[in-house]
Amino acid sequence: MVSKLSGSVSSYRTEDVNKRYIHIEDVMDMFGLEREEALAVALAAGARYQLARITLVHKERLMKNMRHFTRVPSSNKIVEKKFVRIGEGSMTYSIGHHRFIEMARAAGAVYKIGTAQGNTILINLELLDEYMEQFREPPTEMKHPLPNRKGGD
Repeated sequence: MVSKLSGSVSSYRTEDVNKRYIHIEDVMDMFGLEREEALAVALAAGARYQLARITLVHKERLMKNMRHFTRVPSSNKIVEKKFVRIGEGSMTYSIGHHRFIEMARAAGAVYKIGTAQGNTILINLELLDEYMEQFREPPTEMKHPLPNRKGGD
């Protein structure tokens, strides 16, 4: 059975669509930033696209760049986090607690604060990111590469 699309674009506005590109206003709302700050953050992430009358932001690039940032409740400022607790780190990297702890220890990124039971354990994200790079797989040659369409063919 074939699903037939309606002719009107407005009928799809209510659906939850995972957008690749978002407006700069959406970035402002998402992070509670002023326009200039949102433009600067998007530029720093390499996610800003300036078209003739509109500024678009590549959502995935922006979110990847912002993953170590958090909002300070008292001042409402966004700061980069260098250290996280185990639960927050395992959610950030989308891996389980035990695997996250194992990798953090192997990376030498574990910091224990205090000597008693219940002490605080923090993970240095910069060290963990460096360690994670060794697991990146190299690009593979495609059997049938896509044609290079430069020149408007």
